[in-house]
Amino acid sequence: MSRDDTDRARTRLRVWLGGFFVALALPSAALVDRAYDQLKWESFRVQQVAAEDLAARVDQRLSELVRVEDARPVADYAFLVADPASPQGRRSPLAALPVTAGPPGLVGWFQVAEDGRFSSPFLPEGSAVVGLAPAELAERQALAARIEGVLIGNRLVERGRGGDEPPGRSLADTAEPLPAPATNRVAEQAQGALDRGAAGAATKAMAAAPAKAQAPRERLSQQAFERLGTQRQAASAAAESDAEYTQHAPNAPVQGLGRVDELTLDSALAKRAAPAKAAPPAPAAALRAEPPAPAKTAPTPVAGVSRSKDERARAPLGLFANAVQPCELGLLGSGHFVLFRAVRQGGGRIIQGLLIEQGPFLAAVLAEPFRATSLARTTDLIVAFRDAVLTAFRAAQGREYVSSARELTGALLYRTRMREPFGGLELIFSVGRLPVPAGALVIGWVGGLLALVLVIGTWFMYRLGLKQIALVRQQQAFVSAVSHELKTPLTSIRLYAEMLRAGFAEEDRRQVYYRYIQEESERLSRLIANVLALSRIGRDALTVSPQELDLTQLMTLVQERVASQVERAGFRLVVACAAGGTVRADPDAFVQVLINLVDNALKFAAQGTEKTVEIRCEQPRAGWVRIAVRDFGPGVPRELRRRVFQLFYRGADAGARAIPGTGIGLALVERLTLAMGGRVDVVNREPGAEFRVELPDE
Repeated sequence: MSRDDTDRARTRLRVWLGGFFVALALPSAALVDRAYDQLKWESFRVQQVAAEDLAARVDQRLSELVRVEDARPVADYAFLVADPASPQGRRSPLAALPVTAGPPGLVGWFQVAEDGRFSSPFLPEGSAVVGLAPAELAERQALAARIEGVLIGNRLVERGRGGDEPPGRSLADTAEPLPAPATNRVAEQAQGALDRGAAGAATKAMAAAPAKAQAPRERLSQQAFERLGTQRQAASAAAESDAEYTQHAPNAPVQGLGRVDELTLDSALAKRAAPAKAAPPAPAAALRAEPPAPAKTAPTPVAGVSRSKDERARAPLGLFANAVQPCELGLLGSGHFVLFRAVRQGGGRIIQGLLIEQGPFLAAVLAEPFRATSLARTTDLIVAFRDAVLTAFRAAQGREYVSSARELTGALLYRTRMREPFGGLELIFSVGRLPVPAGALVIGWVGGLLALVLVIGTWFMYRLGLKQIALVRQQQAFVSAVSHELKTPLTSIRLYAEMLRAGFAEEDRRQVYYRYIQEESERLSRLIANVLALSRIGRDALTVSPQELDLTQLMTLVQERVASQVERAGFRLVVACAAGGTVRADPDAFVQVLINLVDNALKFAAQGTEKTVEIRCEQPRAGWVRIAVRDFGPGVPRELRRRVFQLFYRGADAGARAIPGTGIGLALVERLTLAMGGRVDVVNREPGAEFRVELPDE
């Protein structure tokens, strides 16, 4: 096989193994990826179920909160309520100070009359002030002023419309001052028209003032609370575009983290889940009836006002004089939540509600339950209200502070809205790093092991293929060399035999021709013996029979077999084995080993300055005999000392120097020596090389 043929064979081997590797690697990688993706999806689904459960619990808590406020009697929003046991009445449950009842973050309760007058159950009226310590009264006034100030600041109550304030002082005087409203009836009507966003309404109101001086006025507070309602706000948001209204609207966008549509969340995994069943929309604002409260008697709460869990709606009861609408929720520009309801009483309409601080409320209702779950380690909880991001509770591994919605990235886990009246409140769960599934480690190890086996297996197959290519090349070279080695002695034998037969040789030359025929026959016998030994090695049928032999007799036999070969090559044979002794060896294998070593020395030292081959016997240590064969040629390079014993290896310069041989002589030396229980090595001498065969002596 030529070098070009060898290169083409290597290229074909690489292409075949590359295709084999790809054919196994791609399906294996797809299988591992599919298995890991399934585990990832299962882990995602576990987190999603946990998020659904948390959202359901939060929704249930909010529903309980609303249920309590829906069932609260109308009379409780006053400082004193009627009590048959006390002529003066008793304090309302909402008048307790400090505030311990109600939802988390509660600032306090309030009531806005139809004419816009503000009142609070914390603040006594008239004679109820008697008996209160000055410090407690001041505290109650401050709390009521705080509530009124927030409502005024968010355009829900007009300044100066408080109830029975102390002379010369408004409850809102302690709040941050805002621009004073118009002081006359006509100006107030104009201001109300401007707040409603009606173009030109102020002018019309001033022109119609004399005719409508005695007509009941529509107060700013009533209209503001109507706009603040969740359902009305949702219906009118798209149509509302007046700039002044947008500036003064009570539910103007709060300065939060941005819009929900600015979130960069990947919803690919969430889409794989079964679509969550959305809660049915709440019915239109229903009326809850309450019996009228007789004078000096406590109003009786109506039974059965709690919402049905299945229907998720508050059914109206229109049986009594008082009609109470279900609670609605709004988010003020100041960031406060306001939960309020409208009450139809005596032909008029009043607003009752409570003011809630956003931060403490969300922390207690959302953050604390969220931190108590496993979601807190990997999941971000984003809280939005009417598509505006309010806050985000980050995972334990994440950065707590974010400045914009664009910083909230990850995979969308679960998204849901609460039931009305908290329908504007939206919970968005996003996961940045899923917890490692239980089987992910096994999948990783299996995938890694499979990749390792595939790479190592392909590499071994490649090495084996290269060895097979080299072996084929060596076998072809061996066949060519054996053919040449067989042809040469046969040609000589045939030539001399024909000359003797034809009588061309004189009597003195016949003995020379007979010796040539004998030497070539012995050479041919050695070659055939090596080939037969190689054949037995290939079949693992090489057998030897070591026995105790006299070393002197063995060396005499070897000398007789190689003497003529050495002499004909023009070399001098030196045998130094005077010590004698015994050696444990197979006689035929021993002679074949020494003949091959001498033949190797004659070939590679043919161009040496000293034509000598030495055979030396010595005892390096107890129990061992060393037979060394030395030549005075160029020696063996250090990096090739082990390769010279490889089958079919003839050295890099053997072809260049036209050294005859088949490349099996030294390989047979090593294998026969090992079969007899010995070892063989080569060392460089100055000059030449020395092959050492060590055999046991017993």
